Amino acid sequence: MCGEGSVMGWTHEKCKTKYGMDGLIVVYEYQEEIMKKVIEGIKFGFNKELVKILLSDFVFESGESFDCLVFVPLYFCRQNWRGFNQAEEIAKVIGEKMNLPVSKYLKRNRMTKQQALMKTKDEREKNIFGAFEISNDYLNMCMGKKVLLVDDVFTSGTDMRECAKILKKAGVITVWGLSLGH
Repeated sequence: MCGEGSVMGWTHEKCKTKYGMDGLIVVYEYQEEIMKKVIEGIKFGFNKELVKILLSDFVFESGESFDCLVFVPLYFCRQNWRGFNQAEEIAKVIGEKMNLPVSKYLKRNRMTKQQALMKTKDEREKNIFGAFEISNDYLNMCMGKKVLLVDDVFTSGTDMRECAKILKKAGVITVWGLSLGH
């Protein structure tokens, strides 16, 4: 959470907070030009098939067990524009490989500016603050769960941190993040 590496992705003791993430797994380095182009192809080339290709040889071993995967939601008009939620597509592929269900615990309750357009961490935090909530259908189903939270890219981590906070306040006991790139 501080931006420094850690053994096996666990959050450093000094960085842990009550409603924070417990760890983070990143599959690829986003700064690699090929990875950047692949993620752009998924998000802005509207090519969700790239997710399956990218994760075809994916094997996940964390030492932690999870009850389900949850993806960072898009606001409905952005999802309608793209035709899919890239984080949901990633979660579906990983969930199938891990034999875990993908749950729609979270929903985005308002339109926000694209985080990629924000220049500072403060701008990102203000932009995303209060943008997520637990879906009404899942209000009482989160209690005591261990969740793997999925997004496409972990840049400042603002989206995932806000989602982790909402999940933990709803009773989720463990939230690990997983992103394609960082």
